[in-house]
Amino acid sequence: MALGDTLCLCRGVRRIRSFQLGAAALEVGSHPDCDIVIHAARVPPRALLFQPHGGTVYVYDLAEGPGLGTRSVMPIGDRVAVGAGYSVARLKAEGTPAEGGGTELLHRDGVLRRPFSLVAGHGAGARAFRIGEEPLSVGGAADNAIALSDRAISRYHCRIEPSSRGVSIRDLASTNGTWVDGVRIRRHDLRPGAVIRIGRTELSVVGRCATEQGASELVFESTAMLSVMAEVDRFAKLSWPVLIRGETGVGKEHIARGLHEQGPRHKGPFVPLNGGGLPRELVESELFGHARGAFTGAVQAHRGAFEQAHGGTLFLDEVAELPPALQTRLLRVLETWHVRRVGSEAARRVDVRLVCATHRDLRAMVREGRFRSDLYYRIHRLVIEVPPLRARPNDITPLARHFLRFMQPEVGDRRLHPQALERLQGHPWPGNVRELRNVLELAAVDCDGDIIDLPAVDRSLRRTSEPLSLRPSADSLREALEQYDGNMSAAARALGIPRSTLRDRLKSASGREG
Repeated sequence: MALGDTLCLCRGVRRIRSFQLGAAALEVGSHPDCDIVIHAARVPPRALLFQPHGGTVYVYDLAEGPGLGTRSVMPIGDRVAVGAGYSVARLKAEGTPAEGGGTELLHRDGVLRRPFSLVAGHGAGARAFRIGEEPLSVGGAADNAIALSDRAISRYHCRIEPSSRGVSIRDLASTNGTWVDGVRIRRHDLRPGAVIRIGRTELSVVGRCATEQGASELVFESTAMLSVMAEVDRFAKLSWPVLIRGETGVGKEHIARGLHEQGPRHKGPFVPLNGGGLPRELVESELFGHARGAFTGAVQAHRGAFEQAHGGTLFLDEVAELPPALQTRLLRVLETWHVRRVGSEAARRVDVRLVCATHRDLRAMVREGRFRSDLYYRIHRLVIEVPPLRARPNDITPLARHFLRFMQPEVGDRRLHPQALERLQGHPWPGNVRELRNVLELAAVDCDGDIIDLPAVDRSLRRTSEPLSLRPSADSLREALEQYDGNMSAAARALGIPRSTLRDRLKSASGREG
């Protein structure tokens, strides 16, 4: 829409007042909270809603009932009657270019607006409501776009209004008010991470997917991941340690990056370190640094991850793999926020937000004496559980499309045959998102044309999955567990598989037999 378009309030043929038609919706009625207030008889409290979208202006007839009513398009020069003798006309300012026909919701800088959702509740019981192009009424009545079972909210409590600058919320003269981040509002622009409270219900504002600039970006559509991202938005504002739990390959590092990029430390460094990916003799040096000459080969001083992350975020992956001595040193740093390099007598002050991740059951490790309880309670303050891919099949389609789009410069345009996509959606994905990406890479290279068919996907799955002949049988799993008196960790070590894998396979075997 061209800048300068206006809505003109008229009485008969006389123009009373003009209102610039910008990015946000404008509401007309006799209620004092309306954007255009008409103090006249027979004018409904809320009569019309003018919603700009791209180069089009839509008009919703609110007078038809409590909901949004009929939608129509309002071209330039058109006039809509309201009340007795009043009307609203759309006029174009002189000298502005002709209106375009675009329909994308854009930021002020011209970048496609990140789509939002509202998430109510947490975890498996969460409900997600997607915000599209049209306004959404929220309240207790059944005919609301978002109908909530909460006796403390009004029948028509508030309205969500998308615009080219984002999303705003408007209170509809509700009894108990609409609150955003603890402040009662009449109308307010929303951002990811905001928390709306109406009555006893909280709605978290979440971006539906991250910007898709690389194969490692978070892409999701499922309610389960929307609930996770609501926690990311909420925890990002805090400075406390965060523990991210989830299976290998679910994207824990990208969740950590989201915490960093959406928090107050986003201008500082983000330093990832895998506690289980380095030899034990090097972990201490990589984590805390070392002085010159501290050990053979230390020809110069080295800043550890804590010092490198000063002013930013340190992501410590596989924290459960740290040996006991390093757990003690890590606890000391978290208590004092001073780091002493290996071989040095001087301690250095660090200002770091610590984000840890693990695929192990830390609580069980504490009971078994393999993880310090005091360190556990230090890092267990804020916890984010990332569900496995098999628990959120709705994410497979957008992830597959994203990975294929990212691979396009190297392998060309590739599309999935419906049968191939159905096969991907039915796979259990023990390697999660990482396995999905590997399968698609192999299938994209293996297929003869532009279409990735079912045989190409099946061949890729066979090549990337663990051969069944190498997998211990259910009987051998139980025998190993009995041999070690039910100690799952000892049995897993004897079988040469992670403890979590042993637990999952035993559970899967029990389910098949049941």
